[in-house]
Amino acid sequence: MRESNFKLNRVLASLVDGLIMFLITAGICTAPAIIFFKGLINNNFIIADLFWLLFSIFGSFAVWILYLFISALLFKGSTLGMKFYRLTFIRTNGTELRAMNIFFREATMVICIILSLGFSVIFDFLSMLCNDSGKNFYDIFSSTKVVTIDE
Repeated sequence: MRESNFKLNRVLASLVDGLIMFLITAGICTAPAIIFFKGLINNNFIIADLFWLLFSIFGSFAVWILYLFISALLFKGSTLGMKFYRLTFIRTNGTELRAMNIFFREATMVICIILSLGFSVIFDFLSMLCNDSGKNFYDIFSSTKVVTIDE
């Protein structure tokens, strides 16, 4: 596979996974957000509504990690988006990919997204496009690389 197609497939796979994570967050946070803002507008806001909203937001981050971890475990190194575009990630040193490696990689990605308020997604795409090996930040950090399933 040509390098430009490989990088395009990585971007598209990330977008598919990002859409899935957005839908997860929307599903978890919609009701608490409606109740919270409805309370603010009607002047009957209670602090429990804020805590429920914050709990649902942080809960959705945990569900992101679980989604990425479980799908990568089930598909042997591929998330749903990566599976669709025939990509998988492996260890750069050639050793077997273990559950702890998968969890570390996916948790690193989610934590970077949270701590950077989403800006790490842009930097990850730029680092992937500018890097000869096509690695994102969390690939470098977790000693993994993405390859096509054909390899």
